[in-house]
Amino acid sequence: MDTKARKQKKRSVDSDDVSREKRPKRAAECTNFMEKSATVEAKKEQIVTEEIVAIQLTCSLESNDDQPRPNRRLTDFILLDSNGVPQPVEMLELGDIFMEGVALPLGEDKNNQKGVRFQSFGRVENWTISGYEDGSPVIWISTALADYDCRKPASRYKRIYDFFFQKACACVEVFKNFSKNPNTSLDELLAAVVRSMSGSKIFSSIAATQEFVISQGEFIYDQLAGLDETAKSHETSFVENPVLVSLRDKSSKVHKALSNVAMRIDEGKAVTSDQLMDDAEDEHVNYAKLIRDEKCRKSKDWSRNKKSSKPSASNNFYIKINENEIANDYPHPSYYKNTEEETDELVLFDRGYEVETRYLPWRTLHNWALYKSDSSFISLELFLMQPCDDSDVTVFGSGVVAEDDGTGFCFDDSESSTQSHDHDGMRIFLSQIKEWTVDIGAEMVFIILRTDMAWYRLGKPSKQYAPWFEPVLKTVRVGISILALHNIETRIAKLSYVDVIKRLSGLDENDKAYISSKFLNVERYVVVHGQIILKLLREYLGIRRCPFVTCLASEMQDRHHTKCIIKKKKKILQKQKNMNPGADMPRVVSKRKAMQATTTLLINRIWGEFCTIYLREDSSEEIGAEEEVEEEDENEEEENIAEAVDASHKKIRYSCREIEIRWEGESFGESSAGEPLYGQALVGGGKVAVGGAVILEVDDQDEIYFVEYMFESSDHCKMLHGKLLQRGSETVLGTTANKRELFLTNECLTVQLKDIKGTVNFEIRSRPWGHQYRKENMVADKLDRSREEEIKAKDLPTEYYCKSLYSPERGGFFSLPRSDMGLGSGFCSSCKIREKEEERSKTKLNDSKTGFLSDGIEYSVGDYVYVIPNYITKDKGKRRPMFKYGRNVGLKPFVVSQLLNIVLKEPKKGNRALFKVSLRRFYRPEDISAEKAYVSDIQEVYYSEDTYILPPKAIKGKCEVMKKHDMPLRREYPVLDHIFFCELFYDSSNGHLNKLPSSIKLMLSSIKDEKLLREKKGKGVESGTDYAMIDEVPKEMRLATLDIFAGCGGLSYGLEKSGVSDTKWAIEYEAPAGQAFKLNHPKTTVFVDNCNVILRAIMEKCGDVDDCISTTEAAELAAKLDENKKSTLPLPGQVDFINGGPPCQGFSRLNRFSDRSWSKVQCEMILAFLSFADYFRPKYFLLENVKTFVTFHEGHTFQLTLASLLEMGYQVRFGLLEAGAYGISQPRKRAFIWAAAPNEVLPEWPEPMHVFNNPGFKISLSRGLHYSAVRSTKICAPFRSITVRDTIGDLPPVKSGESGINKEYGAVPVSWFQKAMRGNIIVLTDHICKKMNELNLIRCKKIPKTPGADWRDLPDENVKLSNGVVKKLIPSGLINKAKEHNGYRGLYGRLDWQGNFPTSITDPQPSGFVGVCFHPDQDRIISIRECARSQGFPDSYEFSGKIKDKHRQIGNAVPPPLAFALGRKLKEALHLRSSRSQCQSLKQHPNE
Repeated sequence: MDTKARKQKKRSVDSDDVSREKRPKRAAECTNFMEKSATVEAKKEQIVTEEIVAIQLTCSLESNDDQPRPNRRLTDFILLDSNGVPQPVEMLELGDIFMEGVALPLGEDKNNQKGVRFQSFGRVENWTISGYEDGSPVIWISTALADYDCRKPASRYKRIYDFFFQKACACVEVFKNFSKNPNTSLDELLAAVVRSMSGSKIFSSIAATQEFVISQGEFIYDQLAGLDETAKSHETSFVENPVLVSLRDKSSKVHKALSNVAMRIDEGKAVTSDQLMDDAEDEHVNYAKLIRDEKCRKSKDWSRNKKSSKPSASNNFYIKINENEIANDYPHPSYYKNTEEETDELVLFDRGYEVETRYLPWRTLHNWALYKSDSSFISLELFLMQPCDDSDVTVFGSGVVAEDDGTGFCFDDSESSTQSHDHDGMRIFLSQIKEWTVDIGAEMVFIILRTDMAWYRLGKPSKQYAPWFEPVLKTVRVGISILALHNIETRIAKLSYVDVIKRLSGLDENDKAYISSKFLNVERYVVVHGQIILKLLREYLGIRRCPFVTCLASEMQDRHHTKCIIKKKKKILQKQKNMNPGADMPRVVSKRKAMQATTTLLINRIWGEFCTIYLREDSSEEIGAEEEVEEEDENEEEENIAEAVDASHKKIRYSCREIEIRWEGESFGESSAGEPLYGQALVGGGKVAVGGAVILEVDDQDEIYFVEYMFESSDHCKMLHGKLLQRGSETVLGTTANKRELFLTNECLTVQLKDIKGTVNFEIRSRPWGHQYRKENMVADKLDRSREEEIKAKDLPTEYYCKSLYSPERGGFFSLPRSDMGLGSGFCSSCKIREKEEERSKTKLNDSKTGFLSDGIEYSVGDYVYVIPNYITKDKGKRRPMFKYGRNVGLKPFVVSQLLNIVLKEPKKGNRALFKVSLRRFYRPEDISAEKAYVSDIQEVYYSEDTYILPPKAIKGKCEVMKKHDMPLRREYPVLDHIFFCELFYDSSNGHLNKLPSSIKLMLSSIKDEKLLREKKGKGVESGTDYAMIDEVPKEMRLATLDIFAGCGGLSYGLEKSGVSDTKWAIEYEAPAGQAFKLNHPKTTVFVDNCNVILRAIMEKCGDVDDCISTTEAAELAAKLDENKKSTLPLPGQVDFINGGPPCQGFSRLNRFSDRSWSKVQCEMILAFLSFADYFRPKYFLLENVKTFVTFHEGHTFQLTLASLLEMGYQVRFGLLEAGAYGISQPRKRAFIWAAAPNEVLPEWPEPMHVFNNPGFKISLSRGLHYSAVRSTKICAPFRSITVRDTIGDLPPVKSGESGINKEYGAVPVSWFQKAMRGNIIVLTDHICKKMNELNLIRCKKIPKTPGADWRDLPDENVKLSNGVVKKLIPSGLINKAKEHNGYRGLYGRLDWQGNFPTSITDPQPSGFVGVCFHPDQDRIISIRECARSQGFPDSYEFSGKIKDKHRQIGNAVPPPLAFALGRKLKEALHLRSSRSQCQSLKQHPNE
C-alpha cells in the first residue's frame, strides 16, 4: 500500500514561467543586486535566487537522479506569503505561498554536506504527509519543479510548523493503531493515540493532547481517506471506517459548538457557524478553520476552552511608577557583584510545563538582590506589581533559597531591619521576575516575587542591596499607617485624601512611617510611591473604594505615571532558558533538585501504565505536609462500616430455561446434612467443576463465584455453593486493579445449577516468593502479558486468576486459605466465619448462672471488667466548653469494676431468661481531682463499696487488678496491657482515701506468666523507668531492619524498644537528621544520601542494572560512592523488614503543580520506596504517611501503592491510627500500610488505650462502605488522655530565646509520664526555645494564662517599643481578615495544662500554621524538649543541628509510642507464625 496521502491543492505551472512568478518582497529585493551571477559563495553554503539553480547544484550529490521529479531535503526553512509574513503550511490552499531555506540532497545526513540556501522561490503547489508505514510522519512540500522533504524549520518558524507537525503525528498514530487493531473502538483509539503523543512538550497535559486529537478529527479523516486512492483492494478502507467517521463527526460537533459567532472571512464576508458546517468544502470555511487553528496554536492552551471575560473598569489597568519622580529617594547607581557560585533557578525545578501561577511552589529567599540585565540594581517600585502587556522592565535576582516556612519580614526584629544574616540554603540566580506583591500578615509584612518557576517570599536583603530596599519598606510602613487611620475611623467615607495627608504630616519624627511635617512633601511622597499603598489598601473590601484610594489613583495618573493594561492570563509556560546575566557564570550542580525516582521495572510499569492512561490532569487536590492541621469531623460515626457480608439477602436471577443438567461421575461423599456431594456437573453442555468459577446474575449484574462444593438437595435439586470472586475494580483498588485479577471474598451463597449463566477461564495462581525468584517471576509475568495481548487480539474469552483474599471488614488482602478451598467436602470457611460472628453477637447466660458470654468474651463472677462510664456517672459526659486544643477535657475512660453477681429477672412467657450484673466500682485518681490524677500512676485504682446493677451491654471487656508488688517487674511505656493495681480504699461518701482495711478481702487477679512477676522479696516499682519490653527478644533473633527516610529515628526507636526489630541500616537525606539518627542508634549503618542513589548502587553491586530505571545523575553518583560505603550496603536476603515514611513531593503544599503527568509522578519518592520493597522482598514492610495520603489525587496514590505490593505477592493491610490514643498529648493521625510475605502473618492493629477526641479513622472502600482500623476513642478507652501538665509540668522555667543546651531539672518528676520520659537521665538537654521579636514577646505577656486564650484576648491598645516606635498590640492583619479565616482561632494561643498540644510541626510560631505554641504559664514559645516530649521522645533522645533543624526532626518524626505499639503487634504476629509452624511440624512428625 502506498502510504502517501493525496496531495493538497495542486496547481500546474510551466517550468518556463518559474522565473516570472510573483515572489515575496524579500525575494524581489534580492534580485535587484543579483544581476551578474545567480549564486553567491559563502563559507559553508551557496545562496541562490532561482530554484532551478538550487536543484542543479545539489544534483551531483543525490542518489535518485533517475526519478521523474527531483527530490531534495529541506532544512532551516520558512513558508511565507507574498508580503514576507510566515504562514502555516495549510495556507497554500487559500493563497500563494513561497519558501526559503537550505536545500540538500535527499540522501543520508552527512556532516560534510554543504547545502544551497535560497532566499525565496516557489510557488508552493501542494503538501503531502507520508511515513505511515514507518510510524514517523514525513512532510513533503512540492513546487512545479521538485518535491522537498521538510526536515527542520527555521527557529522563528518552529512554533508555527510544530502545530502542523503534531497534526501529521496524530494522523500517523491513528494509522498505526488501525493497522494493529482494526476493530478498535473510538475510546480505545483515542487512549492509544494520546498515550503515544503525550511525550510532546507542546501539550500541557494528557487531557490537552486528547482535546487536540479530537479537534483535528476532520483533518485526520481527510488524510487517511486519501490513502484509499492508492490502497489495494484487500486493504482496509478508511473512508467508511465507522470509528474514523465517529472521530470526524465528533470533531465537527466541537467546531460547531465553538463557532457560535459570525467570523469575518476574506474581504469582509461574514459566515455564521451554520454556514460553516453546511458547506465544508467552501473556501471561506477552510479559511475559518485555519484561523481557528491559528488561534489554538497561539494560545498554547488546548487543554480547555476558556470563556473570555471583560475586566472591570477599576481593575483592568495598573498605574506604573515614574522613575524620575522617585530617583531622589534612592542611592546612586550601583551594580550587583557576586563573590559566590550561584545555581541556576531552572536546575531546581522542572521546566517546560504549562502551569497556573497559583500552583507554582513556594520558597523563601534570603540575602537577596534585584538587578537589571546589565547587573545594575533596580528598585522593586520600578517593576510592575502585576503582569501587564506593555511592561518594558526586565528584572532578575539572586539570593539564598530555602523552604518556605510561612514567615514574613518583621520590622521590629532590630534597628537594622534590612541587614542580612547568614542562612542555610543554596545560592541561586533567578529567571526573569514577572510580578511582585505585598501582603500584611499577623505581625509582619510579606513581600513576594514570582518567576515562571516559583513564588518567593522575601527575607532580608543582602547588605549590598539594603539601601535599595529601605524606601520600599518605608512606603509599606506608610501604607500600614494609612490603613490604621481607616481602621480607627468610624465612617471611612469621611476620611478624605487631604485628611490622610494631614495626619501623616503630624506623625512623630520617631515613627518609622514619618515622611515630613510639610504637607506638600508628604503628598509628593505618597503619590510618587503610590503603587504600593494602593496595593495594600485595595486588599480590604471596606477601603478599596474609599475617597483616599480613588483620589490617590487620580493623582498618580496626573503626575504622568504610566497606565498599563493588566494581563488576565492565568497560565504560564515555564521557559527553557534563564536569561539572567549570572547564567554565563559556571553552574553548580544542585543536591536539592527533586531527582527522578530510581525504580525497578515492575514499579515503573505499574505506575507508568496507570498514570499515562488514567491520571486526571486538572486535579488541584493536595495533601497536607507534615504541618498537618487536624480537623474535627463530628459526623464521622454515621458512615457505614464494612462488616462480614451475609449474601442471603442478595437477589439471584433464577433461570426458567430448560437445559440438560446432570452429574459427571459418582458421588464421593455426603455433607453434614447427609446430602450427596459431587465434583463435576454438565450444565447445558458446559462443564462445571469444584474449584472452578461460574457466572451468576446477582442484583441485576453478572458476578463470578468460586465453586466450593456441589450437592443434590433432599428435593433432588442440583445445587452449588460458592464464594464471590470480586473484581479488583470493585475493591479498594478501584481503577488501579488488574482487570484479569479476581479476589476471593468471604461472601458466599447457594444456588441451583440451572441458574448458572456460564463458566469462566480461571486459575488459582501461585508463584514462588522471595528475592531469589524475582527474575523467574518477571519472565512469567512477561509471558502472561503477552498471552493477554494475544487473547485480546483473537477476541477470546478473558482468562482470570486469583491469588489473594479480600476482606473489607478486616481492611486488607490476605493469603488464600488454600487448605480449605475447593475441597468439595461440604465445608465452607465463610459460612463458619458468619456462624461465629452470629454467635459472638449474642449475649448468653451460662448453664451455672455464674457468668455469661457477650461479644465473644466469657465473663465470670470475680472478673474485673470495663464499664461504659455513662452507665455509672449520671452527667452523661458533661464537659466544659471545648476549644481546639482542650478537646479531651471532660472525656472519661472506662470504669474499672469487679463482677460480683448475676442478677436474674423473671423471664416473660416464651422468652429466654433475662439478667443484669452486679458490679463493684473501682475509682481512678482523676475521679477525685485533676491534681490527684497528675501525681498518681495512671494504672492505679481505688477500691470502694459502691455497687451497681447494670445491663450486660454496659460491659466492654476485661482487665486485671492486682497488688502493687505483683505488678510486672519491668513496666513499659506506653501502656498496652489492661493491668491495674490497687492499694487504697476510697470512701465516696466523704471523699477520703485510706489504706485497705484488713477486713476487706480482695479477689485480686495475678499475671500467669512467671517471667513478668516481681520476686516476692523485691521492693515496689521504681519511680524512674525507661521504655521497657515484656518478653524480651534477643537481638540476634530480631528482624534485620532497613529504615528509609529515617529522619531522626522515631519509628526505628519505637520498633526496637518493642523488641521486634534491629535497625541495621538507615537512609536519610538531610544531614542533621542523619546525625541525630547516628547519635541514638550508634550500631546502625546510616547512609546520609539520596535513596535513589543508594538503590542504584545496590542494584549495580548485585548485577541487576537491567532491572533498574534511574537517571544518569543517580548512576554517576552511585558510581562515585567510596568502596567502604559500598561494602556496607544491604543486599537482598539480608533485610527482613523495611519501614519508612516517604516524603512524596506530589503531596507537599510546596509543590502544588496542577500538572500531574507521569513525569511529575516519577519524582515522587514513594516509587523508590516501593522499589526497595520489590528488590529486597523483605518478610515485612511498613509505610507511614500523613492521613490524607489515602485520599490524595482521588485516592490513586494510595490505590497504586496497594496494587504494587499485591503485584509483588504481599499480603496487605491498611488503616488510620491516632497517635494521641497511644500515650502522647497531641492529635497526630497517620496512615499506615502493613505488608507481609505470603507465608507470614499480617500484624493486627494495636488497640487504642487512651481516650482522645479526634474522629476520622475511616477509609472509603467500594460500594459506599468504610473501614476503621480501630474503634474510636472519643467515647471510651482503658486510660485517660495525657495532658500538657503530665507531659512538661516538671521542666524548669526558661526565658524566650534561651539557648543553653544543658540544664539541671531542678525538681523531681511528678507524673508517671514524666518518670517514664526521664528514666535515669540527670542532665536536661535541648530545653531551649526560639526567640521572639520584642512586639511578639509583649503580646505573649498580654495573652491571659487561661485555657483557650489567644490573640482575641489581647487588649485593644498601642504599645511603645524600645526603639520608640508605637505599635498596635492586636495584629492589624488579623483584625482585617479574621472573618475570612474562622477568626484565626489559636494564633498567639496559649496551651492549657489540662488540654493537649497541637500537632507537632517543624517550626512552631505564634502566627504560623498552628499558632498555639505559648507555654501555659511562661511567656515564651514551647521548647525543643517540650516538643519532643509531646511526641513521646524520652529525655535521653538527642537531636542534632540548629534550633530549626531540631524542630524539623521532631515535627517530621513518627511518635515512638505509636511505633512501639505497632512493634508489639508485629511481635505477636511473629509468635503466632512460630506457633503455627510448630503445630504443623507436630502434625507432620507426630512421633518426634
